[in-house]
Amino acid sequence: MKKIKRILVGIDVFDKSNTVLKRAFMLAKEHNAFLTIVHAVQVPWLSVPSYFSSDTLGVDVEGIKKKLEKKIKTSKVSPKVSYNIFIKEGNTDDIILYEAKQIKAELIIIGAHSKAKGLKKLLGSTAQKIVNKSHLPLLVVKKSVKDQYHNILAATDFQGESNESVKYVKKLCPDTMISAVHSADTIYLGGPYAIEGLDVVEYNVVAKKYARKDLKDFMKEHAIKKGKVIDGGTNSKAALMKYIKKGPYDLVVVGSRNTSGLNGLLGSVASTVLKDSPMDVLVYVN
Repeated sequence: MKKIKRILVGIDVFDKSNTVLKRAFMLAKEHNAFLTIVHAVQVPWLSVPSYFSSDTLGVDVEGIKKKLEKKIKTSKVSPKVSYNIFIKEGNTDDIILYEAKQIKAELIIIGAHSKAKGLKKLLGSTAQKIVNKSHLPLLVVKKSVKDQYHNILAATDFQGESNESVKYVKKLCPDTMISAVHSADTIYLGGPYAIEGLDVVEYNVVAKKYARKDLKDFMKEHAIKKGKVIDGGTNSKAALMKYIKKGPYDLVVVGSRNTSGLNGLLGSVASTVLKDSPMDVLVYVN
């Protein structure tokens, strides 16, 4: 299977954790891929820290590069990976997406660190912005890196994006065990909103029967040995997240339509998984 040749990783030089860097180097080594390391600098309006010249407010590229090189060295990553460092002033998501397009990256890797809470975290994080704008697979690293991925969960709705996400993760992690899960909605309809002639109980039984068949076909197509249809109740996203959090998985993969605008971002299963999953998430955008 064709390997990935160009990976871009977004790094915050001030982040004490080296988790994102380690994962990026690990995948680059596995695929013998060239790694582009991107750091975006937002120039402050009211203050001038030591990284900027007080005369020109220009970015001290060499100073930041030295810090990144030190970060790479202390991370004890593979010395066999070829890489370059790209530093530019501007918004992190815009710079990452622009540079990814320039180098024809096949994967973007970023971290998911944000001190914001609730809706601000959802709307303000770089990860969410990139998912909403990108046409490239995005790996969001959340957990500390000990080894390669060993147990991947593919959340599927049996649509095209879901199928492509599994094909991609098999390319990214060819020797890793993959399980599949589908969270099936349950219809509860009674009282004044009941539809005459509709047997809700029978409908749910038939719907789950077809969901199990679809999952069986999905697993056969992608050579997946383990899978499950779970009862999503009235909130299939919440049921899915509960299942994910209880499992032994180290990576969750989801497909996502590239839906622009706030409504698309807030309404997608990919956004829910990205926000709430405690483990790494790979979002395949179509």
